[in-house]
Amino acid sequence: MKKLIIGLVSLAMVLGLFFVPLLASAQTITVTLVPSPTEPPELNPIELLRTIITWIFGFLIVVVVLMVLISAYLFVTAGGNPEQVGKARNWLVYALIGLAIGVLARGLVALVLQILQQT
Repeated sequence: MKKLIIGLVSLAMVLGLFFVPLLASAQTITVTLVPSPTEPPELNPIELLRTIITWIFGFLIVVVVLMVLISAYLFVTAGGNPEQVGKARNWLVYALIGLAIGVLARGLVALVLQILQQT
């Protein structure tokens, strides 16, 4: 089971590398061609952070859906085998725990961003 979890985490990290160019192009940054010494370029780190969090959360949702589909497949093909049913149940539990942690993390980030914008 540990090899499976390590494999899934490794796969998620490798697939995450494919999203790096998309994350870089997701935020538009306005930079003047001739920078003025008195006016810095307009960079909004809060909006950049929101964009990154949105992409990560979307990726999490895709992974959770895939895990639920794998769990459903294992349930259907179990054929009454208790070991296979237990494996399917574990996949489903891990998917739901991952979703809960992701939702809580996104809420925490939203709370911190709200606090930072008020100051």
